Amino acid sequence: MMKGHKWECFVADCSFLGWYLLNLVTFGLIGIFYSNGYNAAFFAEYYVYLRTLAKDNGIEGAKMLNDEYLYAKADPQTLHTAYADVAQSVAQLEQGLSPALKPRGFTGILSEWFGIRILHADAVNRYEEYRKDLHQMQIGKDILEGNIYPGRLAPAPISFKFRESRTISADRSYSLVNLVMMFFMFCFVGWVWEVSLAFISEGMFVNRGTLHGPWLPIYGTGGVIILILLKKLREKPVLEFVATMVLCGCLEYFSSWYLEMTHDGQRWWDYTGYFLNVNGRICAEGLLTFGLGGLAIVYLLAPALDNLLSRIDTQKLSIVAVMLLVLYCADQVYSTQHPNIGEGITDYKGSDTSLEAPIPYEISKRSNGLP
Repeated sequence: MMKGHKWECFVADCSFLGWYLLNLVTFGLIGIFYSNGYNAAFFAEYYVYLRTLAKDNGIEGAKMLNDEYLYAKADPQTLHTAYADVAQSVAQLEQGLSPALKPRGFTGILSEWFGIRILHADAVNRYEEYRKDLHQMQIGKDILEGNIYPGRLAPAPISFKFRESRTISADRSYSLVNLVMMFFMFCFVGWVWEVSLAFISEGMFVNRGTLHGPWLPIYGTGGVIILILLKKLREKPVLEFVATMVLCGCLEYFSSWYLEMTHDGQRWWDYTGYFLNVNGRICAEGLLTFGLGGLAIVYLLAPALDNLLSRIDTQKLSIVAVMLLVLYCADQVYSTQHPNIGEGITDYKGSDTSLEAPIPYEISKRSNGLP
């Protein structure tokens, strides 16, 4: 089938090079949310084109190379046979489903609008379990009605476990202690990200950020406020993406302005010269990264982390959360008088504020005519 088409296929594959590189630098996020599907759709169509030619040319075996369920729904009997476990689970859910009332009062408002669960909040837990069961039933019915591609009937069958798909639901509320722990996880991941980028560009270890510990609060704050303030948009990923870019852009811009105003004009990042930057505080590239990262947090990372944290004893987890908060607050207090500055931190290459060598904070103030 590929005779006479290898170069054609190679050239077509090279046209995706930009997407492959963008996928690499975004750690696969671009692929997950866009280019993987685009790439797969193209090659599916290319395969159909080659197979049509092969059939027309009478190539032996070409008629066998077919996935008919890409073009037509499987009949109900075939689907129920292939997905017998799904049919059984849907029947059990329908029989055992007991409606739960939406939580009311302050607890209900926190859960519905902000995705926060205080204490045990049994009413919230029951309602969210009920919502998960309804969502799970709908997925099962879509599979059995042929509204979803039947992966088990593919030429190379795709494994699927129906009940496990329920555990990654993003439509949930998070306990306060889990939110605190996720705040520090996001802070640490952000710190690792920034340190890695600095190591690549500077060739040395640089402790990025205003604080001295291994955490960048802007990442933790951004991750948590996305989960809290954008709770109502979780069922609309496109709006979630746009709102995340706007919310994180405002957070980054205000943080840059606040740090500059409170530290005598000192900057910890500067996007001057970047595409669509605003006063060097935010830029299009950063907002796109925030938007994609926000989607990853809402639909993948936060639910997975919540499942993991919920397995740990709440009392022990609370002790760890309090200890981290005490250390973080101590770092904040110390850094107010002794901010983390120096080469690669506030004096980095490629920035309009960069200098040939790091200048001590007090000297920097005097050189700007400040007391």
